[in-house]
Amino acid sequence: MGMEAMGNGLKVRLQTISDIKRVFACNELPNVVNEFPVALILPGEVEFNQSFTNKIDVTFRILILMSKQDNPTAYNRLLDYIDPTGSDSVYAAISGDQTLGGSADAAFVTKCSGAGATIWGGQVYLSTEFEVVAYG
Repeated sequence: MGMEAMGNGLKVRLQTISDIKRVFACNELPNVVNEFPVALILPGEVEFNQSFTNKIDVTFRILILMSKQDNPTAYNRLLDYIDPTGSDSVYAAISGDQTLGGSADAAFVTKCSGAGATIWGGQVYLSTEFEVVAYG
């Protein structure tokens, strides 16, 4: 089980959220985004040789970008992704298959940053960030 496979497993889980127009895994991040909302899966901290084995623990960052930073409708939609339940919930999507299609022993959403701003491709977007730890 490798980091790229885990990232692709996260992509598949996030694609179950029908409202997200596009999901990009770690190995396919775009320079510019044109469809919104969009999910970007970024690699984070990696811990090697966990539990005296050759397994790794990977912390992924999932950014959800909305089209505008100052749009009240976008803020309302962002709440659906942050909610722990519902068809647009990032937490529920990942909890639906914590093995990420067999690419991890387990994966858990550990926190969400709340609403904020992210600069991507020179543009500022309303966003939220989730932290997901995958074990494998």
